[in-house]
Amino acid sequence: MIQIREAQPEDAGIILECIKGLAVHVDQAEMVTATEQDIRNTIFAPNTHVTVFVAENEDQKVCGFTLIFKSFSTFKAATNYHIEDLFVFPEYRKLGIGAMLMKHLKTFAKSEGAKVIDWYVNNRNHSAMDFYDRIGAKKLDYKSIYYMEV
Repeated sequence: MIQIREAQPEDAGIILECIKGLAVHVDQAEMVTATEQDIRNTIFAPNTHVTVFVAENEDQKVCGFTLIFKSFSTFKAATNYHIEDLFVFPEYRKLGIGAMLMKHLKTFAKSEGAKVIDWYVNNRNHSAMDFYDRIGAKKLDYKSIYYMEV
């Protein structure tokens, strides 16, 4: 039995493990510089702009997580949500946990008045792309992502 719940400050260590696991999965482990304290100071800060949900099994072991934050659509004049990360530990994959996390996000976002949830997928993460196709997500073909370092 899997339960999805909002993460608490005491989850900072396992959230960092999830982040590192995702980085390894997409061959970018060297990019992770966050520490457990960084997670406590940012994700769980009083004025945080992110929400984290964790998936726990019956033994209260975290099997995966997702981190979202609010975004805004000027075309719809609506607050939406952006998924920054979604990760399920390898030993828990193929059990429907990713789909449960996505369903939970959809319910949460709808209850908050959002119209859309969007996310980026690392081009190396073919298993994620296959998963999103299976759950009926739509791929945008009219945008490119740009960024600037500050």
